[in-house]
Amino acid sequence: MRALLVLIFALGCSSAESTSLEPSSDAESDSESESGSPSDTEADSGPSDTATADSADPIDSASPEVDAPPASRGPAYEAGTAGCPAGGRRIKLVNNCKETRWFKLDGRTTPTWARPTTCPWASESCTDNEGVTQCTAKAKAKSSSDPGNVYCKSGTCACNPYFELAPGKSHEIALPAGAGFPSGTGWLATGCNPNGSKCAVGEDAAKNSTFEWTYDAPGKGALYYDISAVNAWTTVSAVGMKSCGGALDPKDKFRCNGAGCRFDVATQCPNGSAALAGAPAGCITCPVKIVGGKQVLDGSCGPCPDGASSNKIPTNTVFNAGGIGGPEWTWKGSPAFATTFGAGQGVHAMRRFVCTNNTCAPASGGAAANTCLGGCDLCTVTKGVAPDHPDCIKYCCPDLTKSYGGSDYRYDSAGCTALGVQRGTDYTATLKAACPYVYTYGYEDHSSTFICDTNASLLVQACPDATDFPAVLP
Repeated sequence: MRALLVLIFALGCSSAESTSLEPSSDAESDSESESGSPSDTEADSGPSDTATADSADPIDSASPEVDAPPASRGPAYEAGTAGCPAGGRRIKLVNNCKETRWFKLDGRTTPTWARPTTCPWASESCTDNEGVTQCTAKAKAKSSSDPGNVYCKSGTCACNPYFELAPGKSHEIALPAGAGFPSGTGWLATGCNPNGSKCAVGEDAAKNSTFEWTYDAPGKGALYYDISAVNAWTTVSAVGMKSCGGALDPKDKFRCNGAGCRFDVATQCPNGSAALAGAPAGCITCPVKIVGGKQVLDGSCGPCPDGASSNKIPTNTVFNAGGIGGPEWTWKGSPAFATTFGAGQGVHAMRRFVCTNNTCAPASGGAAANTCLGGCDLCTVTKGVAPDHPDCIKYCCPDLTKSYGGSDYRYDSAGCTALGVQRGTDYTATLKAACPYVYTYGYEDHSSTFICDTNASLLVQACPDATDFPAVLP
């Protein structure tokens, strides 16, 4: 995953009701526009005619029908803030929800020019660059509410890149000339304190979905972007993402395009019953062929829904042959090595949880779930173990190497895909059915990453409009 990234249309642009964070300015600008509601139209009725013996038809005195007003597409459309940003290389965050949303960006990877410039601890100095110890302590002393972790950036305590947007409001980030923005990661939250911390839902990227991008430097690569539900999907995760100003390719739906996801935790998240789609069938011995004198996989092994088992990998299978996709490596052990460990999640798993501050409990006894847990997170939460534990490693695939019977197996993209467990869950089946372009596990680049030009802009919309951010592209 690029932004992993890789998260279209060139839209008409509007800057009404938006705040813009320019790299050369210390202030955010905010403009507002208001639209009045149309006045009701009434029909005047004149004096009635007098009926005569020659006139048997009744007089029609009913008022003409008035068309109902069109359904609202959301607060951002009513406010005029829903469109693309003006100009290129800008990231526009838009709240189209009826409630306030916090757009939170990663405190470690977000550049200082993409952050707010005012916060109680903004002038504090630090010496532990990229650390959080000094600045978190100083921020707590300066603020009346918990700031969360605060990073030291270039000798100064940086403001956290959290943006509170009321319904219909927007915020823009402009990339400086010549700059890239690698590994951009953001997510949505609600119920946060004034510093954007201690949120009721969406405290951080863990147990949450994310929207992600990587901007390469102008003319030196591409813009990659995506929506990821690898960890989980929450009740405030509904989001759409697309590029603006890039050249579409009718033969490639992932070129300068975009989509939205409105997956509903309350009705679509697997709840352990057969009422929702189950995990797909199958665990097989992966087919192989000889190419250039090397034994490689012959196509896809397919999903394996049993985490206590896996697909079987024939001995001497070469992965990433020729260095394509990653470093080349060879499995020299038993084909059935991964069928002897792991925790299965079954055909139908209970994934509806109530999560607060990354502590999750099953939604039971009438409690309303706020989170739908993916394969890895469901395993680590219910088993209480780390992602590289034998119970969960096939679901989590932490890109490391483990030894089995004296032979090394690498849990990278090729190795995990071959085992089939990570993509064999009912979580992937149900979420992909509703949102086919969203990542549900870590190695779905082929079906989830969008790409565009580095001079394009990004538009990210909470509670996305279905027309501008369709779940399925033609």
